[in-house]
Amino acid sequence: MKKLNLRTQLSAGFAAIVFIVIALISVSANLLIRSRFEAYMESEQARLAKELADELANQYDAAAASWNTDYIHGVGMYAVNDGYFLKVLDTERGTVWDIEQHDMDCCKEMMDKISSDMERLRNSGGSFVSHEYPMYQGQALIGYAEIMYYTPYYANENAFHFLYSLNLILVVIGIVSMIGAVITGLIFARRITSPVSRVISRTRRIAGGDYSADDDNNAGSAEMQELSQAVTAMAQTLDRQEKLRTRLTGDVAHELRTPLTNIASHLEMMCEGIWEPTPERLTSCYEEIQRISGLVDDMEKLHRIDAEQLILNKTVFDIRPLIGNIVSLFENETAAKGLTVERSCGDISVCADRDRIAQVVTNLLSNAVKYTEKGGHIRIIAESSDDHFRLTVKDTGIGIMPDDLPHVFERFYRADKSRNRSTGGSGVGLAVAKAIIDAHGGTITAESEYGKGSEFTFSLPGK
Repeated sequence: MKKLNLRTQLSAGFAAIVFIVIALISVSANLLIRSRFEAYMESEQARLAKELADELANQYDAAAASWNTDYIHGVGMYAVNDGYFLKVLDTERGTVWDIEQHDMDCCKEMMDKISSDMERLRNSGGSFVSHEYPMYQGQALIGYAEIMYYTPYYANENAFHFLYSLNLILVVIGIVSMIGAVITGLIFARRITSPVSRVISRTRRIAGGDYSADDDNNAGSAEMQELSQAVTAMAQTLDRQEKLRTRLTGDVAHELRTPLTNIASHLEMMCEGIWEPTPERLTSCYEEIQRISGLVDDMEKLHRIDAEQLILNKTVFDIRPLIGNIVSLFENETAAKGLTVERSCGDISVCADRDRIAQVVTNLLSNAVKYTEKGGHIRIIAESSDDHFRLTVKDTGIGIMPDDLPHVFERFYRADKSRNRSTGGSGVGLAVAKAIIDAHGGTITAESEYGKGSEFTFSLPGK
């Protein structure tokens, strides 16, 4: 099933939200308006009936003890048009004036019309109910007014047209609001999806091998800006890794070609009898084979890391003898270059994988010995606190260029682009060290000033 794009979904979402909101407002407003309208009409109808009763009371002449029936007749006939049917009684409940006795046909016709209109306009039935109002002049009771009108209320067609107009206005507002919501949704969806579309386009170019994607400065939101920056960082990382892999291929070919060529030429000369298989020549072939084995060993180390075979066997051990053993392994090299190695560590116990930590320290010390010139100084410092253990290897070597410093822990990265074995290995040692420290939940950092030396520090969480 084909999925709708984000722009369509956002527009539809805006429209749906507005439709629901307008529908709820319209229904609630309709119910509220109708309820208030009916309450108003009922109270207004009762008020007018009371006013009619008061007006009828004024038509009694107390001095003559008689009623002005002519005026009552005029009021009664006029009231019929408004849906009020009057009957005036004296104190003995004798009839003074009665609309039904005066014009029964008119009353019946008007009642039928009112009932028919209300059933049509209100969609519900009602009935005529007579209400009695005592009439007074001063404190004296002068009679009773019986006023019959349609309940719950009677309203003419104009009043209902006004009510329908309000509902129509709500419907129009709802339609206009929905159209506005769709337009607004399209605008907002465009603002949101355009950066997304650009990011998608960039990621597709990256997937196709084009890593030259730059940051989108018109991302439209902080989240999209972060996404754009993350994609750019990913592109830069992939570009760097691709260059490293490309360079690695050339480096491996270069490092394999030279020893294999040497071995092949030596064996060929010896096989053809031109050279004698002397111990020196065989030793030379053996050294070339060792170079190849060293490269293969580096590749195996990376394979184990990539295959997530870095399983830790943590134990508690003393760091001092471990450092002493590692330093002794480099005695020949340090003596040949006249290097001094200073150790600064007390009786510190560390909870970690002893062999892996030994590998890290060996890699760091190997680099320090390799890149420190004759007569230089190397210092190893081990410190411990309640929450962490830290070891630092400082040297007075050649240092690292500022452009190379951020990449020293990347696999196969070497500042020496010539791949000269005399100045370094295949660029795997620090990558392996970082993987081991990361597996312990620690951190490893490098600081250096070119021409003055380097400082590598790793920290492990406490026991």
